[in-house]
Amino acid sequence: MKRNLVVLVGLLFGVMASAQVPVHFTYSAKKIDAKNYEVHVTATVDEGWHLYSGTQPKSAIALPTKIKFSANPLIKPVGAIKEIGKRQTYKNTEIGVTQYQYEGKVDFVQVIQLKAVAKTNINGSITYQVCTNEMCLPPATVKFDVKIE
Repeated sequence: MKRNLVVLVGLLFGVMASAQVPVHFTYSAKKIDAKNYEVHVTATVDEGWHLYSGTQPKSAIALPTKIKFSANPLIKPVGAIKEIGKRQTYKNTEIGVTQYQYEGKVDFVQVIQLKAVAKTNINGSITYQVCTNEMCLPPATVKFDVKIE
C-alpha cells in the first residue's frame, strides 16, 4: 500500500512539474529599411527560473536554446542570432561545469533580408530548457510565426 502511495505522489509531482510553463515568448518584426528587418523572439522567464543561452562553453551540460527558422525563398538571414539580456555565468566547481543563462528577460534577435519587397511570414521553432537551482523541466519546443510587412 505504501509503495502505491509513493508511486502516486511521484506521478502527481511529475505531472505538476510538466504543467508548469515558466517561460513566455513573444514575437515581433521591426523594419530597418525597405528590405531588412529584425526578428525578435523575446523570452520572459518567471522569477526563480533561468533559461540557457544559445551558446555554451565546452564544459556546459545545459541544453542551449536553439531557434530554427523555416526555409522561406523570400528571406535570407543576415549574420547570427544575437542575445540581448543580462547573461549570467553559472559555475559548479564540484563537477567542473560552467554554463551561461538568463533570468528575467532575454531578446533573441535575427536580422533578415527580403530578396524582394513583399509581405511574407517567417516561422520556425524554439527548443529550450528552463531550470531553477533545484530542478529542471524537460526540454520543450514551441513554434512561432511572425508577419513581415
